Amino acid sequence: MWWRWGFLLAIVCCSCMARGQEEFRVMFYNVENLFDTSDDPHTTDNEFLPRGEKHWTRGKYVAKLRAIARVVDSVGQGTLPWVVGLAEVENRRVLVDLVRKTGLSAGKYGIVHYDSPDVRGIDVALLYRKDFVEVLEERALRVDFPEDGRIRTRDVLYVKGLVKGADTLHFFVCHFPSMVGGERKSEWKRERVASLVRRQVDSILTVHPAAAVMVMGDLNGEADTRAQRVLCPRNGEETFLCGELYNTGYYLLNKPCGSYCYRGRWQTLDHIIVSGGMLNGKSEVQAVSRMSVYAAPFLLEQAARGTNARPKPTYRGPRYIGGTSDHLPVSIAVK
Repeated sequence: MWWRWGFLLAIVCCSCMARGQEEFRVMFYNVENLFDTSDDPHTTDNEFLPRGEKHWTRGKYVAKLRAIARVVDSVGQGTLPWVVGLAEVENRRVLVDLVRKTGLSAGKYGIVHYDSPDVRGIDVALLYRKDFVEVLEERALRVDFPEDGRIRTRDVLYVKGLVKGADTLHFFVCHFPSMVGGERKSEWKRERVASLVRRQVDSILTVHPAAAVMVMGDLNGEADTRAQRVLCPRNGEETFLCGELYNTGYYLLNKPCGSYCYRGRWQTLDHIIVSGGMLNGKSEVQAVSRMSVYAAPFLLEQAARGTNARPKPTYRGPRYIGGTSDHLPVSIAVK
């Protein structure tokens, strides 16, 4: 399938060049517990306080902000990404600090964020470069579990944007429920969120089948899970249809690489999914690359002598490691 994907993307690239469109990058990054140092009485953030279990100080917070900014800048390869989806951010304050008090200030990023009911107080967010993207519509999509009111998870963030004043793009930023309790026993929760996202996407594609839609996030599962099949039932097929969704990182399935490493096993938990129209030349905005995982050496550590490298986290348990995140960022080129 993937030689065909490359051939189709080459055709799309030529088409976009003919229209004179500018290529830009969209990325997603689970930044692993980006908390400030102030107590939020409404969430369980006590471990991320100066006197908490992790002794989370102002100095460590500033270092993490700068490290995240370095990653975003590096993914852009000289040009800051126009759109950045984030997971595991505590509140709007940390986002303001990220875009104003680091090297990202040059990007003039706007922020879309809503506080979610997640018990830990971590949310998803979208950053966008205001010089290139105008937000037309935004809202948080609440995920309900009426059968068990104790379950609270992150909202899905929906943003409708106008790129360069001409082309419309729909973004969904997600952080699906974790695998705590076991992958199989918790799968239904991720399917619930996937169904919500799919309904929202269908409401767009039913009216405009060739609309440009991107679903990005930490989906806590690889491209062949049941939740993914809810989102992308045609993954693996060789023809890209308007009205459908396709995982641009599907080719990474069962490869010895990924965005997350658990007990020495690499997995791709972070995904960028696009509508078929973005792959077959029908949408105003086109994907011109597959999803790539950014695995720069400064984001990795050696687990033990003779073992493969893995993402260097900020903490391992209560011990401060000083890395950026336990996930690696993913990105895609778009025109």
